[in-house]
Amino acid sequence: MKPTYHIVSHSHWDREWYKSFEQFRAMLVNMVDDLLDLLKREREFHTFTLDGQTIVIEDYLDVRPERHEELRRMIAGGRIVTGPWYVLPDEFLVSAEATVRNLLVGTRAARALGGTMNVGYIPDSFGHIAMMPAILKGFGIETALVYRGFGGEPGQTTSEYWWTSPDGSRVLLLHLFRHGYSAGYFHQESDKQILERFAGLKAELDARATTSHRMLMNGGDHHWPDPTLPATLALLRGNFDARFEHSTVQRYAEAVRREVKEIPEVQGELRFGYRHAFAVLGGVSSSRIYLKQANWKMQNLLQRYAEPLNAFASACGMRSQMPLLHRAWKTLLQNHPHDSICGCSIDSVHREMMTRFKAVDEIGGSITGFCFDHLVPEDDRATKDDRALFFFNPSPFPRTDIVEAELKFYLQDIVVGLNPDVTVAPPRAPVKGFALVDAGGNDVPSQILRRSQGYDITYSRYNYPAQTYADTFSLLVDVRDLPPVGIAGLRVERRSAFPRFNDRVRSGKNYLENDYLRVEANARGEVTVKDKVNGNTFKGLNAFEDTGDVGDEYNYSYPKKDLRVTSRSGKARVTRIEKGPLRASLRVGHAMRVPAAASPERSSRSIRKVTLAVTTTVSLTPYSRAVEFETRVDNRADDHRFRVLFPSGVRTGRVNVDSQFCIIEREQKEYDVRRFTIEHPAKVAPMQRHVTVKGNGRALTLFSYGMPEYELLRDGEGTIALTLLRCVGLLAGDDLITRPGGKAGWHNETPEAQCPGVHTFRYALFPHRPEDYAPELLAENERFHLPVIPIRRKSEQALPPPSSFVSVAGDGLTLSALKEAEDGKGVVLRVYNPFPLPVEGVIRFGRPVKQVKEVRLDEENIGTPPLRVDGGTDVSVSLAGGGIITIKVQLEG
Repeated sequence: MKPTYHIVSHSHWDREWYKSFEQFRAMLVNMVDDLLDLLKREREFHTFTLDGQTIVIEDYLDVRPERHEELRRMIAGGRIVTGPWYVLPDEFLVSAEATVRNLLVGTRAARALGGTMNVGYIPDSFGHIAMMPAILKGFGIETALVYRGFGGEPGQTTSEYWWTSPDGSRVLLLHLFRHGYSAGYFHQESDKQILERFAGLKAELDARATTSHRMLMNGGDHHWPDPTLPATLALLRGNFDARFEHSTVQRYAEAVRREVKEIPEVQGELRFGYRHAFAVLGGVSSSRIYLKQANWKMQNLLQRYAEPLNAFASACGMRSQMPLLHRAWKTLLQNHPHDSICGCSIDSVHREMMTRFKAVDEIGGSITGFCFDHLVPEDDRATKDDRALFFFNPSPFPRTDIVEAELKFYLQDIVVGLNPDVTVAPPRAPVKGFALVDAGGNDVPSQILRRSQGYDITYSRYNYPAQTYADTFSLLVDVRDLPPVGIAGLRVERRSAFPRFNDRVRSGKNYLENDYLRVEANARGEVTVKDKVNGNTFKGLNAFEDTGDVGDEYNYSYPKKDLRVTSRSGKARVTRIEKGPLRASLRVGHAMRVPAAASPERSSRSIRKVTLAVTTTVSLTPYSRAVEFETRVDNRADDHRFRVLFPSGVRTGRVNVDSQFCIIEREQKEYDVRRFTIEHPAKVAPMQRHVTVKGNGRALTLFSYGMPEYELLRDGEGTIALTLLRCVGLLAGDDLITRPGGKAGWHNETPEAQCPGVHTFRYALFPHRPEDYAPELLAENERFHLPVIPIRRKSEQALPPPSSFVSVAGDGLTLSALKEAEDGKGVVLRVYNPFPLPVEGVIRFGRPVKQVKEVRLDEENIGTPPLRVDGGTDVSVSLAGGGIITIKVQLEG
């Protein structure tokens, strides 16, 4: 059978990178204008792929709305191909739900424009997550096109594979050969050059193909369509005994699927490929760490606060906030392209990203505020003291927590505007005391953290805001038995004195203790944690390490002559700053002298030293099963990597890592880097919420809030190194020891990637038994990453009873999404089982259920009968290891 070569014209469009978004959009508008003119003028130029992401069309139409109908006709007719993504993301640095929303937005937009490419088009992502086959299958996509992160190893020599995720989902993987998506762009070459180059490409394509079909990508980064392609195809047809089609990725995939028989299988994540593709770029998880922290916070805001609250309040009669949620998600997704969230662009790009994160924060915060206004109504005429304090639990199980909140007590009215006839009464006396009282009339324990005086404001839909001066208290509250995904409240009473409560935690000048843990800090600032439940002790924790980094935004690279500085070599200042009754805290301060920068030739670290002021607050509450740390670093050095170390005392080369929709086991391997001529395998790796070391009857889990890069050191102590800062000054360097293959991009100096200034990092350590991994770990994960939200109210009406929207029971079942359905007809809930063993569970709704159907990730019906509802509220689910289930629920009323 003659081979068929599918020539796919395309442009890989990085929305922002070595130019800003607006600079690249100016290019995009002109490129698409030329593309539309070419398609009208040249019928032999059949089709062009706009990079698998609909945002390029959205960006174009924002400037050229008058060409919308013309563009739609081209897409509907197959001459322009778009979707299924909204943006081409980095897969490891965004959440599973962000990936689902990305495909929801992209497929919806593409279909509205005339049709979507039904291929998981991810050729330029810097590696691929384990559950990507399951995510694609959840959108009816059976094929993935990949490039980086795979290839070059034994058994990875073909262009077709079956790719299986931990839940058993399988897609056809089409793997681009080592020249990637730019090899077939022949514009500006002579006929002789085209024939000679294609002959070389043909030999490599033929050697890898398992069917009669091969694909060659006719394009590149920000490339215009090649107007000479019809002539090039005619030249190739006249000189090679083969079929040549001006094709699409989907047509190629369908042709391969018709013929494919026995092909290799690959499983799980794909993050190697260091001998195949141009580069995997293994250092992006820690470039500009502030971006990762902001993204983590915004993802949590939308997927675990704003969306569930909108579903909750909408079910109780509120007008849906879905249009605002769609706006917030699209704005957040615009920060998820690989060159954006990876932190490997010019400084102006990342400044604009922070503006988008701020917009998401403001939209998401407004949505939660509207929902609380509906669920816990406020009388906007009440402008004096706070009279009630409510709490929202985002977790699908009851929570008992120590919650930080704020209360304001009226002192004086503030007159706004020119009101000469208004006389303001003198201020009231400051508060002498107050108490929080539950529905049974009992005082609820609290701990005052700070007191100040300042402004308060009450907003109204029907009048101007009322501003007052107030006595303000920041406090901790002992909140017990909060209902799952629910709200409960306490009354606030002014009193003549503050009530006193017994200490629930014990502490001294260098130790903290509750019923589960004892924490001590030594003179060097190292922390020892004794797990009183299981009898294990972990020593030498929370030590800091600073080393040189003469890499770039893509890769960490050590200097030829490095200098390692640790906090263990000096003394620390340890003081107790909180002693209860609800939280006790130690402050551990280090003044680390580190080299100020790299040497001018970048081969060593400078002789000149600067001081890194590092201050860590270590805290325990009565309920803490994990020790919480908040570390503040004043970074005044350049060209360095700053990490915090946690020896587990377990001799192991394996860790369990939280990933998207799963927990995976990774082995920390050692490599002879001399065998890797493109890029050295990265010792660091990405995570989502946590990483666990376990063995010999002990286990230690590190929770990290938005710092996604860790390394398991092969030091015999099972030490986890968490990257806090990686500070570099180049977008792409050409002298990296760890990337001998050359530059990963164009030269741009990026002084803001040195991350100067003050940074704050949150993380926690959870000691446990290896066999307790599933239920306890997930509960502690929720408590750390998803704090309870307090809601102040000034109304004097009686407290409403606690209310719960939904609960999830079942060891290992993890809530991933709780949202209003995209079609507005019900509630969508998604849970998954990240562990290998099957699990049975019950989803209980707080109001009667009319009907429950299982749906795909794209919320399309699977076609199975409705699920059974027990007692009017309970839905039983059964999930295999690694399984995901999405249900669509219609509630009564």
